[in-house]
Amino acid sequence: SSGINAEYGVQEAVAGAFEYEASVAHTDEAYFKWLPAKLQDNCQKLADAFSSIGCEPVWPDGGYFMLVDTAPMGWDFTEEKTGRCYDVDCVKWLTREFKLATIPISVFYGDKNRHLSAKYIRVCCAKSDDTIDKACKIIRALKK
Repeated sequence: SSGINAEYGVQEAVAGAFEYEASVAHTDEAYFKWLPAKLQDNCQKLADAFSSIGCEPVWPDGGYFMLVDTAPMGWDFTEEKTGRCYDVDCVKWLTREFKLATIPISVFYGDKNRHLSAKYIRVCCAKSDDTIDKACKIIRALKK
């Protein structure tokens, strides 16, 4: 059946990836060496951009995301009267007005503790160089 062939194709692809990784294991091309370095570089670029406009990045110990405290910007969305948390209005505004996609943090909290993350947004560091560079340009243009 075609399911068996498809499974074999996946196995062959995975085996090929392992063979490649074994061949570059002790070089800078190794995935597990390259990826953390790439994410750190991307996070640094984004942190520098946000810092340059007065926001306070929260440097991650690892992972694909970084938090940013937007409180120093003084952005106010109360006139919109959406009833949503500040961070939700903030990320919708950043996306709508500047094409800068970020993630609200309050959605990870229950109703009782949502206020703890009200002024924080989450940014993804696992993006291409081109996307990171475009995001940094947009961020720097947000300066007060």
